[in-house]
Amino acid sequence: MESLVVKKVQRVAAESESAEVTLASSVAELVAFCFPCDLVEGQVIPNMLHGMTQEAQAAYLNDWPDDLKASASVERLERVGTFGYVGCGKVLDQQSGMVEVLGFKLQLENLSCNGVVEFKCTRIDI
Repeated sequence: MESLVVKKVQRVAAESESAEVTLASSVAELVAFCFPCDLVEGQVIPNMLHGMTQEAQAAYLNDWPDDLKASASVERLERVGTFGYVGCGKVLDQQSGMVEVLGFKLQLENLSCNGVVEFKCTRIDI
């Protein structure tokens, strides 16, 4: 399993145990919430994050033309708000809710489809 690198740790408040942590996969970076946080810059951590799923649905329907399926399947991860993200990734295991997007493995709640999924998370946690 590919690991993630801690690029930056920024405490939510001076004496807080919570932090915004910037993580890097081999493809992209994202900011996740960490509590309690004892991570340091440069540390390597397992590639296993948890998404507080607001929505998750199939990126396309089976009867769509191949060109539309291909365009709807493009991996993406866009930050919305402090810790929220919208994205599109490949379902690795529907039963456990495991999705991979841009080198990050996210466990999403209530994943009801296989293949490619569009999702919205209010927060991604380490």
